[in-house]
Amino acid sequence: FIECNWQDTFVNKKDLKGHCPSKGNQVKFQITQTEKGAQATNVEVLVSEEEQSYFGEIKSFNPSKGYGFIACEAFPDKDIFVLKSELPGGFGPQGGLCKFKVSQEDKGPSAKDVMLLGSAGNQVQQMKAMGYGGKGDWGKGYGYGKGWDWGKGGWAP
Repeated sequence: FIECNWQDTFVNKKDLKGHCPSKGNQVKFQITQTEKGAQATNVEVLVSEEEQSYFGEIKSFNPSKGYGFIACEAFPDKDIFVLKSELPGGFGPQGGLCKFKVSQEDKGPSAKDVMLLGSAGNQVQQMKAMGYGGKGDWGKGYGYGKGWDWGKGGWAP
C-alpha cells in the first residue's frame, strides 16, 4: 500500500515494474479507480540510484564458479551479475525470488546486498539448520530491514 493524504492506496507488484520501494520512500503514481477501490498505477520510486532496491528472480547460479545472474523487470534487456559473496550463504537457487540493489561496474550492472525471499530464503534457513556454512561463511544478506523471521521462515518485511 501507498499512503497518500492519510489514506492507503493499493499497489500491485506488477505496477512497480521491478522496483522495490521501502517504507518512507517518496513515490510518484497515478490513481485508478477499480471496483475494489483506489489503485496506484505507473508507480515511480523517487530515490537515488544507490538507494534503489529491485525485485528479481535468480536466473542462473554456478556454485563452482561463484557467480550467477538475476532477471529483473526494471532491466528488461540485461541480466544482473551476482557474486556468491553477495548472496546469503553464498547460495542462489535458480528461480528464487530476491530483493537487491545495483551498482554499475565496468562490465555492466552488478547485484549488491541480495536478500532471498519466500521459499528461496527458507532454503538458506534449512541449509543453516543442517550445518552448512558457519561463522563467516554466510556472506551478506542478514541484518537488513526488520530481519529474518526465524519462527515463520523467510523474510518478514
